[in-house]
Order: sequence, then structure tokens, then C-alpha cells
Amino acid sequence: MKKIVCIMLMTLLLMPMFAAPSIASEVGESKQPKNMDNLDIIVSAYLYVGGIINTKDPNTTVTVTKIVPLYDLDGQIVAYYVVFSPGGYAVVNNNVDNPTVLEFGEGEQQKIEGLLTANNNERIVYNNPTSVCGEGSIKSIPENKKSNLKGIYEFYPDLSVKNEALASQLLNAKAEVVRSDAIHQTRGDRDFGFFNASDMPTGNYTSDTITAATQVDWAIMNDYNDIASRHCGATAVTNLALYFAQRGRSNLKINNSKRDTYVAVHGIVNDGPTLAIAGSATTYFSNRGYSLNHSGVGNAAAIKTATTNNRPCGILLADGLFAWHWIIGVGWRQYSSSDDFYIRINNNWDNTVNIYYKPGTGSLWWSATSYWVS
Repeated sequence: MKKIVCIMLMTLLLMPMFAAPSIASEVGESKQPKNMDNLDIIVSAYLYVGGIINTKDPNTTVTVTKIVPLYDLDGQIVAYYVVFSPGGYAVVNNNVDNPTVLEFGEGEQQKIEGLLTANNNERIVYNNPTSVCGEGSIKSIPENKKSNLKGIYEFYPDLSVKNEALASQLLNAKAEVVRSDAIHQTRGDRDFGFFNASDMPTGNYTSDTITAATQVDWAIMNDYNDIASRHCGATAVTNLALYFAQRGRSNLKINNSKRDTYVAVHGIVNDGPTLAIAGSATTYFSNRGYSLNHSGVGNAAAIKTATTNNRPCGILLADGLFAWHWIIGVGWRQYSSSDDFYIRINNNWDNTVNIYYKPGTGSLWWSATSYWVS
């Protein structure tokens, strides 16, 4: 299947890539850091790592495989650890007004990876590249000695100060991503590895589909291009609402209208890109009088369990550095002879669930979440 070479931004990025990260706009001008969104994080990291990755093999598709929040001594997110495939990583300051990259290089950051391996659920405290530890290590220090600890802003006081050059660089790079349509949200210019039912392999298989999936009048992105852009996240949340409305929670479909429902959802999710929709979906359902529950889904077996139990799954796929797309998993098919596993989906482009995705084929399965209404 066609893979997209994501070397976009390189003309824009190569010159400023090694700009000094600590030049403040005004010495001593301290401001509350402005938190980054996912696109800020990825672009900031790629500004530094892109050159390393693309000199290895300029024809390789670049994807983000990991974004991990890093914390200060007070439990606030101060940075993000970003890992790319092929190998490269960066640690980015969590401040859109000063998107300093604290460290970057080939491969992975070994201290952080060691902590993730030891306990993937423990917060990681990042004070500087050589002072990285699990939150539990900080809590175990006696109170009378904690005052001697130095946090990230004591090592790098300029991180909370606006850096005009870096802030402008990030803004320009993000604008270039949007202008070039590198953030995929419309059909026809990316291959995410989807199969029409008519193109599926023959042979014996077992399968299941969530109740009433074939009866839903699914929303499709093209219906809302006049009021939204880069909006697969909002469309996915709308389709969750439409599904559960079909299952009896009728108040989720406003005025019995797909468009009215989408407009209300879009007011919460807004235009993309967005790498998380569970919070927005929960808010919309709550606004309509329902309690939406959700749980992370990490593998094919969990997809099978969720959809067998009538829990649709929001799945985020990546087909390159800035090529992201949300789909809804509604079932599964597993072949007897080969054990090949496919997820039955609504792809947010077509008003049907007669489409399948084979995990790892054509795009990277970035995340998945199952949903149910209590």
C-alpha cells in the first residue's frame, strides 16, 4: 500500500533548527507558561529531530510513536517526551511562548525509557536531562530534605519567559502544516489501510458487530466542510452520539437531526487536529443528560471484547507525522486458517460499516478507547 513520505516542513525547518533555545524576549519577564496542545508538541519536537531522522533515509515515512508528559516537583506538566519512528526523540518545554527543546537525539532517552519500563503508570519527574526519576522517588524523600531539591525552573529559569524567536518559529511551522494540508482530514490523499468488504480475503472466519451498527445513519466529514475543517475528531464524537441514540438514548440526537447534533458536538471538540476525544465526548453526553464511560483499548483482543459487548471504539490512526485520522470500531473478523484479525469500522468518510482495518497495515494504530453509557 502507498505510504506517504512525511518530510514536509523541511525547507522551512532546516534553517531555524539549531536556533539557540534560551534567548528570552525580555530578561526577567516571567509569565505563566501557556500549555501546549498535541500539534504544538509534535511540531516543536520535529523542528529539532526532523533533520536527524531524514538524513537516515529521506524516503521513510515518519510517525510519532510516543508522547509522554513529564512533571515538576509540584506535579505540574512541564515538558513532553516525544519519540519518532524511525529512531529519534526530543523533550519539549510545555510552553507555546517558549517551545524550547531541552534535549534531542537519535534513538530514545534511556532514563525515561527505563522508568516507563519499570512502571508505565508512574508519573516521571523531569528536572534536567540527568535528573529524571519516578514520582515515587520524590515522595519517599523526607520532608525536611525536599527543600534542597531543585526543580526544572531552578535549573532553567528562562523556560517560563517568552522567547519571541522560538514562539514565532513554532507559529510559522504550524501554519505551514495547515496550509499544506499535511494534517489529513479529507479522503483521497492518504492510504490508511482500509479494505472494502468486497475486497476482504475469502475463507472461514468468526466475527461479531455491535448491535444496530448497520442501522445507524452515520455522519460523514464532507457534510460539514462548510462549517468545519480538519474535523474527523468532531465527526467521530458525533457518530458515537448517533450510535447510542439509535440504541435508545434519543436525546443524544438533537432535534432528530444529524447536522444539529454535529454542530453541538463541534462546539465542544472544535476543529482539529485533536489526539484525544474522550473528554469532549463525555462533556457532550453529559450536556444531553447521559453518563458516558470509557476505557483504553490496547490490542486486538481488547477490541474483540469491547465490540462483542456492544461498546464502540474510537480509534486514532497515524499515516505519517501529521497524517492523523479518527475512525469508529464497530466489530471484528478473524480468519480461521491464518488467524488474521480485522476491525470492522465506520471510517467517518462513508455512511457504512462495510469497511475493515487490519491493525498495522497502511497506518499506525496510535490509540483506541471503548465507550458505553451507564
